[in-house]
Amino acid sequence: MINVTSLPATASDGRAFYNLFFHPLSKIPGPKLCAATDVSTHRRPLSMSSLHDKYGTVVRIGPNQLSFSSASSWRDIYGHSHGRKQFPKSHFYAFGTRHLINERDPQKHSEMKRKLSHGFSVKALQEQEDIVQNYVDKLIRQINVYATRPEGDEMVKWYNFFTFDLIGDLAFGESFGSLNDGIFFPSGLILGNIRAIAWRSVARWFPVFDKLGVWTVPKRVMEMRIKHSEYSRKMIIQRMNMKTTRRDLLSGQFGPDGPGMTIPELSGQASTIITAGSETIATFLSGTTYHLLKNPRVYNLLAEEIRSAYNSYEDITDINATKLKYLSAVIDEGLRVYPPVPIGLYRESPGETVDGIYIPKGVELSTSSWTTCRSPENFHSPEEFKPERWLDPECTDKKQASQPFSLGSRVCIGRNLALKEIRLLLSKMFWVYDMELVNKEVDINRDSTSFVLWNKPDLWVRFARRPGVEVPGLDGE
Repeated sequence: MINVTSLPATASDGRAFYNLFFHPLSKIPGPKLCAATDVSTHRRPLSMSSLHDKYGTVVRIGPNQLSFSSASSWRDIYGHSHGRKQFPKSHFYAFGTRHLINERDPQKHSEMKRKLSHGFSVKALQEQEDIVQNYVDKLIRQINVYATRPEGDEMVKWYNFFTFDLIGDLAFGESFGSLNDGIFFPSGLILGNIRAIAWRSVARWFPVFDKLGVWTVPKRVMEMRIKHSEYSRKMIIQRMNMKTTRRDLLSGQFGPDGPGMTIPELSGQASTIITAGSETIATFLSGTTYHLLKNPRVYNLLAEEIRSAYNSYEDITDINATKLKYLSAVIDEGLRVYPPVPIGLYRESPGETVDGIYIPKGVELSTSSWTTCRSPENFHSPEEFKPERWLDPECTDKKQASQPFSLGSRVCIGRNLALKEIRLLLSKMFWVYDMELVNKEVDINRDSTSFVLWNKPDLWVRFARRPGVEVPGLDGE
C-alpha cells in the first residue's frame, strides 16, 4: 500500500525544497513536513492545538496554509473593518451545488442570505416557537420511557433524533419521525454527506488526489451523498406542493411573492440547513450534558436557577429562559469547551495583514476554533468547565476568542434558532429530571474524533423524575 503522506515529497523533491526554504511562508514556524504536505489525522483539532502549543499563535500547517490561535485573528480574518480587504472563502469550499455555506462569491452569498433571512428573523422565530416546544416535549416524553431505566439510555442518538426531527419539520414541513420510534433513516444520508465533505477535504492536501476530485471519495460514501441530495430534492418538491399557511424556515420561498429559487437551489439550501442545523446542535447538547454531569457544582447551580425560575412546566418559554443568566453562561461555556465545529473555517488571503503579519495573496488560512478556546493565552484554566467566567466583570479572559457561530458577513444565520432550541430543552430537562452519567469512564476529549465535525463517544445518562413535578402529556400515561 502506498503511504500517501510521502507522495508529495517523493514525487516532487524540488517543490518540497522550494516550499521549505524559498516559499513566502518559509519563515513562519511549523513542522517541516507540513511545508510539503498537510499531515491530517482523525484527531485533527487536538493535533492542531498541540502544534500551536509548540510553535505559537501562527503555525504553518501546509505549503500554502496557516493556522492562527489568537483572539484578534477572528476579527482580522472573518470580520469586516473599514479600509481592510475581505478574506473570501477558500478553495476548500469549491464542491457541489452552490449553497449558503460553500458559495465563495461574497455578492452571491449575500443574495442567498437575503432570500433566506426572513425565515430566521426574530418575528419568524417567535411564530415557530410552538413547533420547537412540540419537539422538546416529545424528547422529554421519550426520556421518560427509555432513559429512566436503571441502565439509562444513550443520549447522543436522542439529541440527534431531536434536532433532525425539528429541523426537518422547520425546513420541509414534515418530521423525519425519529423521536417516534428511535430509528432515523435519513440521518445516515446526512452523516454520509458530512463524511464525503471530510474525505474531499483530506484529498485536497495531496495534489495527485485533489485533481481526481470526487473519484477520490469511497464509493459507499459518494452513494450516500447522492442519496442525500436526491432525498432533499424529493422533500423540497413535497414541501412546495403542501397547502399550508404555516410559517417555517422556507415558507417565504414559495408562492407568488417568493424570491424565485429553482428546485436545485432550494434543495441545496435545505440540505445545508438540515445538516448545519441538526448535527451541530446535537453535538453541543452532547458535550454540554457531559460537562454538566462531570461537574456537580455547575450542575447544581444550573438546576437551582432553572427550578426556582418557573412555577410550572407551562411557564418554560424562550422569553423566560433568556432571563436566566447562569443558563446563558453554561451555554457560552459549553460552546467554548466543545465547539460544534472544531476545525478552522478556511479563508483565502487577498493580500492583507493578520495580527500585524502580512499574508500574501492566495495563502489559505483559518483560526482554529478548538485551539483558541483551549489556549491559556485566551482563557485562564482553559480545561476547566467554568461558566462563571462569562458572568464575572473582573474576568480578564479574551472572550472574543470563542466564536462558535463565526462573525462578520458569514455569521451563522441559524444562531438565534439554535439558542432557542438549547435554552428550551435544557430548561425542561432540568425542570423535570435529575440526571446521572452512567458510563463514567468516558472522556469526551479523549474519545472524540474529527475531520470536519465531531464523531462523538456514547453518552449513557440515567434520568429520574423529580418528585411533585407535573408535566402535561407525561403524567398518567
